[in-house]
Amino acid sequence: MNHAHPAVTPHINCDMGENYGAYTLIYDVQLMPYIDACNIACGYHAGDPVTIQRTIESALQHNVEIGAHPGYPDLQGFGRRYMDIDAETLEAMILYQISALQGMTQALGGRMTHVKAHGALYNQAARDEQTARAIVTAVKRCHTTLILYAPPHSILEAVGQQQGLQIKREGFVDRRYHSDGRLVSRLIKGAVITDVDDAVRQAQSMVAHQQVNTIEGGSLSLAVDTMCIHGDNPSALVILQSLKSLR
Repeated sequence: MNHAHPAVTPHINCDMGENYGAYTLIYDVQLMPYIDACNIACGYHAGDPVTIQRTIESALQHNVEIGAHPGYPDLQGFGRRYMDIDAETLEAMILYQISALQGMTQALGGRMTHVKAHGALYNQAARDEQTARAIVTAVKRCHTTLILYAPPHSILEAVGQQQGLQIKREGFVDRRYHSDGRLVSRLIKGAVITDVDDAVRQAQSMVAHQQVNTIEGGSLSLAVDTMCIHGDNPSALVILQSLKSLR
């Protein structure tokens, strides 16, 4: 593997705690030492109470920032399917999830720092104002100091800024992009980047040049404050180790 790259110093976050019952992801404990922030599933798309508690405890042990990762109530689809939910219900669902994670973090002696929506909820909020407002209102009701992760140039970013929330613009190390800024659907082959060198190059491009290559063959302007790698990516550990060696 060629690591002859310029140094990068990104803030790296990871989606974690996405076990449920007998379904177990084995990577979280291994990944925790290499990240700055974790986004912990709140039980709707994945996650259960024991997993949430263990993930919070691991984050506190490694001094990793803790965030809530609310999603649609879709265990069967892992929160990756859009659900048509009215605004009041959706806001209450998001508030419930954030509050649960916030309460458990406080009970275990920590402090929650941020919120990042999951999957289809995240993607819908990027382009739909009603969904974005449901997330932003729920975040503000929990605490106005919570940071909201959002895609650059998205409706979610704009609504969050209008409502006075601190925003961290997020890019993805291990996902391909369309030229309009959308993530390529996971149903399309190659949408998830598992090649370590490809992922490192994408991270470097975001940091050094504020852009990424698109699936259409061009480049997309993408200034970010934090970069995500998915905890269920089988190459996540090696990608994170490679990025850490460049920091």
